[in-house]
Amino acid sequence: MKLIKVIMRPEKTYELKDILSGIGYHGITAKACSGFGESKKVIKQVFRGKVYEQRVEAVKREELEFVVPDDKVDKVLETIRKVAATDQGADGRIYVSTLDEAIHIHSGSRHLGDASEDELKDELL
Repeated sequence: MKLIKVIMRPEKTYELKDILSGIGYHGITAKACSGFGESKKVIKQVFRGKVYEQRVEAVKREELEFVVPDDKVDKVLETIRKVAATDQGADGRIYVSTLDEAIHIHSGSRHLGDASEDELKDELL
């Protein structure tokens, strides 16, 4: 199993979540975040007739996390890139981590990533 963390533009979030949930990835955690990336944005403001430049560093982004079986990681990553990419750059990052197991809090049962993935579809973009 792999844990996929996507930090992306907020306006692309619903489209990606709809595609992922449509193919069986329902356990998606989403949260709003802001970050300090490579791109630095400078905005100009006029105050009392003078133009001031102000650097805006924190960019609003959305963070999604979900688990993917090892054999489907490449297709999921390709789908994320196709959905989240824009022509403007600064689209975000995808992080992939190895996940050894998941434990259900209620029942204590352990999930090793190979039992319930049979219902996941291969209908990725």
